[in-house]
This record gives sequence, C-alpha cells and structure tokens, in this order.
Amino acid sequence: MSTRLTPSEDFPEDLTALALPEVEVLNSRIHRELDYEYANDGEPSMETEIRHEELTEELDRRDQQPESTPALPDAVESTRRFS
Repeated sequence: MSTRLTPSEDFPEDLTALALPEVEVLNSRIHRELDYEYANDGEPSMETEIRHEELTEELDRRDQQPESTPALPDAVESTRRFS
C-alpha cells in the first residue's frame, strides 16, 4: 500500500460511514499526495483538492460533535461488587 492516495485510486463516497482512524489515515494519504503533486507538478489535481476538502469538512464535523461519555462509572461499580 502506498502512503499517498492518487486521484486514480478509489475514495469512499460516504466518509461518515468510516471510523475516525480510517478518516485520519485517508487524510494523511491525501496530504502526502498534495505534497507530491506540488513538488512534481507545481499544483495539485482537482480531484485531490476535492478529496482534501471533503476530508477537512468531515474532520471538522466530527470535531463539533460532543464526545460520548465513557462507560467508566459502570466499570468502577462492577469492580466494587466483586471486591
């Protein structure tokens, strides 16, 4: 697997269906591709720019969501019952 995601490679249609680590990996691969395109072509391809924007919007959307409360109180309570 390449560390870049070229414009000819598949890209998910629905980023909301992916887990955060998968979105972060895609974001990293797109950033690497942007760097490559700037260095070799002088500018990024339109497809790479669009993908970058979609990933940025998805990560921003996830940043705006409240984090779920961890199940720590239940875990602590269950360990007290067995002590």
